Amino acid sequence: MNMKKTIRLFVALAGIASAAAFGSQFAQADEGREFCHQNAEQSHHGHHFMHQRFEKMAAKLGLSEQQKVKMKEIFKQNREQAKPVFARLVTEKRNLRTLVQSEKTDETAIRAQVSKLAGIEGDLAIQRAHMAKQIRAILTPEQIEKFKSIQKERDHKFDKFREHHGKRPEKTGTEK
Repeated sequence: MNMKKTIRLFVALAGIASAAAFGSQFAQADEGREFCHQNAEQSHHGHHFMHQRFEKMAAKLGLSEQQKVKMKEIFKQNREQAKPVFARLVTEKRNLRTLVQSEKTDETAIRAQVSKLAGIEGDLAIQRAHMAKQIRAILTPEQIEKFKSIQKERDHKFDKFREHHGKRPEKTGTEK
């Protein structure tokens, strides 16, 4: 895997790990499966990867089969609500990219577009919060605490990664 792909993968995973809403790890696993079905080229690998992530998290939390089934039902219910909002997010991010790459830098338009994106991301965060509430209702207090611990561990690993990869070697003056 080349460095760009590795960084993209890590950034994607870091975004998932830093999601504020409890339960987003499970949602990403299930939503990722849907995304991969829509993108046939990556369907097999993506489906397998997301399923593995869900199963790994389920094992770490000690979920029963009944809890897994209920979670999958929650994901399915919430996926339909999130689809149009996520589609808007993708469209508006592309619009922002167009503004940023434009010959003329229009700061007002860029700021307005960023504000629009923030609103959409807020809508998605609220949806995740509602889903998280549904998920917490089927978890035991011990499983909730274990999840919080796993999330802290992931945040710590991400911080260490950023520290390590954020350092740039000093130029010696011989580089071109």
